[in-house]
Amino acid sequence: MEVQLAHLAAGLAAAGHEVRLVSISSTEDPSERLKGPDMDPRVQIVHLGARTRWAKVAALRRLARLARSSDIVHCTGWDASLWGRLAAIAARRPAIMAEHTPGRAHQWSSGGAPRKRLIAAHNRALDPFTAATVICAEWHRELMRSEGVAARKTILIPNGVPVAELRRRAGANPTRADLGIPGSAKVIAHVARFVAQKRQDFALETTARLRETLGDVRVVFAGAGPELERVRALADERGADWAVFLGRHENPAGIFGLADLAVLPSAGEALPMAVLEAIAVGTPMVATDVGDVGTVLEDTGAGLVVPPDDPEAFYRACHDVLSDAALRERLQVAALSAGPDLDADTMVERYERVFAAVLTPNGSEPLRV
Repeated sequence: MEVQLAHLAAGLAAAGHEVRLVSISSTEDPSERLKGPDMDPRVQIVHLGARTRWAKVAALRRLARLARSSDIVHCTGWDASLWGRLAAIAARRPAIMAEHTPGRAHQWSSGGAPRKRLIAAHNRALDPFTAATVICAEWHRELMRSEGVAARKTILIPNGVPVAELRRRAGANPTRADLGIPGSAKVIAHVARFVAQKRQDFALETTARLRETLGDVRVVFAGAGPELERVRALADERGADWAVFLGRHENPAGIFGLADLAVLPSAGEALPMAVLEAIAVGTPMVATDVGDVGTVLEDTGAGLVVPPDDPEAFYRACHDVLSDAALRERLQVAALSAGPDLDADTMVERYERVFAAVLTPNGSEPLRV
């Protein structure tokens, strides 16, 4: 979600718009893409640093001032879609919400409480004050309807990635030599946050099985999160020196570029950036059929899709790709051909059209891009 927002902000700035990214809780920039000397000066990053509920209430006045100096308030994520829309109401500015949920069952508070009912309640209450709701996955449409979001204000804009930039970075670090991986080994890449939903343990166990039949197979994990130490402990228990943990990495394209296969055995997704990034650089993928992942892989022909709770099917699909050079080549060619359709420029243009429609509303007519 944060990476998609970074691509959107950079694209809007490149198109001549002034963009201000406001982080309510975090003290970290949402993406390495927005850091460094090449950052577009029109992208301003503001950290409110409000980590508790009362701190967020106190920050609402400042957030409303920021909204008042803007034409549109675009809210991404559950917390932002609450406080951002309240600020937009106070500032009398149109608000747009972008939904990226992998499923309400995967959304919990920091204290472990389910958020499903709370999110549904605030969507139902704030939808009359929301100019548009952007969904990044088709399956979100029914979820939004069930939470009281008006269908005529709901519009699908799939996530996009900067294809040319990713392909340029695919040959950069890390290399296999950097990671101590022989050129003859088969390499699996799993790029995702370490949370239970992403199921890195599936990838670890599958790699162990693949080594029994295919020889030297390695798995490279990139990402950080609460599940990292648990999965690392599982690897240590196995003596898995064939599992590489890179932590948070600034160049996922480089990781996909060195791999023979990308995997994402998630329990829930919307339209994850890792799938689009792997397709962009031409890395074949095996993923579970959750969210819009199956649709994208089947439409592009860039990978194989398996049921979300079938470890055997996941293993077989990974085995098929790694053991069949002709299959890998077909998937790679299909992925590279599909890349331009997933480009961030297309996503940015669609958002621009939504913003224009919101600023020049046409009564009760459905939004179109």
